Amino acid sequence: MAIIQELKDHIAKGSPESKPVLTKAANKMSEAQQRDFLASLQGGDAEFQMEVAPYMPKGSTIDPSRARLKAFPKEAGIGPKGLTSMGISTKGVTDPELLKERFEGYEIQYEPDTVSVLEAANANPRVFSHEYRHFEDTDAGMELLNRVQDVMASQNKKDLTETTRLLAAYAYRMATANRFRGDDGDDEAEKLDAEPYRNAYNATIDGTEEDIAQSAQELLDSPLVSKFMGFRSFQKMLPRAAVGPYFKKNVEMPEGYRAGGRVKLI
Repeated sequence: MAIIQELKDHIAKGSPESKPVLTKAANKMSEAQQRDFLASLQGGDAEFQMEVAPYMPKGSTIDPSRARLKAFPKEAGIGPKGLTSMGISTKGVTDPELLKERFEGYEIQYEPDTVSVLEAANANPRVFSHEYRHFEDTDAGMELLNRVQDVMASQNKKDLTETTRLLAAYAYRMATANRFRGDDGDDEAEKLDAEPYRNAYNATIDGTEEDIAQSAQELLDSPLVSKFMGFRSFQKMLPRAAVGPYFKKNVEMPEGYRAGGRVKLI
């Protein structure tokens, strides 16, 4: 039985691994069965979009045909928590070398113009949304500000714990690696104190629910993070940014921020 065009088009959008599997299954189906099969695939796409949407800015596309789950072979010995690398957006990337991920002598290949998460541990809406923001250019132009959006989009305690930890780790690396000029334009600027970022990270390891919420609050209020939140790229995103119910209940945006943006752009 020939595959109906609508199903053929849907299969063509999938990953190289899924195409032969779906095609083989479809070839054994009657036309009616193929249409039911297509409906189930489309239903899965819609469910995926609905799960990711609460973490995404208003007006996001979330094209499910771009989503990929990549994993190293079992022999690589990766544990249940996955790797430090959680995912990637490969929008506009065509160089095969830039599309490779390596671990302990093993290698996987990403596809151009896709949104991938690495290992099953990261196959969740929170991680996918982070990479989709990169893909859809709603990341406010830098990794730190995308991680701020991760925190803001937190739907539950686990989300806030994980996103606060990742933001704290990134801010800590920035604070220890860079010097920032003061707002008064002085040439001499002291290196930022990295200790608060270390403390925020540690709070997500063994702190209480209140400790974690307080750490998220202090991170957003901190000199490094708040400085970049004042950039116009973030201010333009702020009215559209997702604000999760758990975040809204437990954490306050820094003074001067409100729904619809900040009082003053810089």
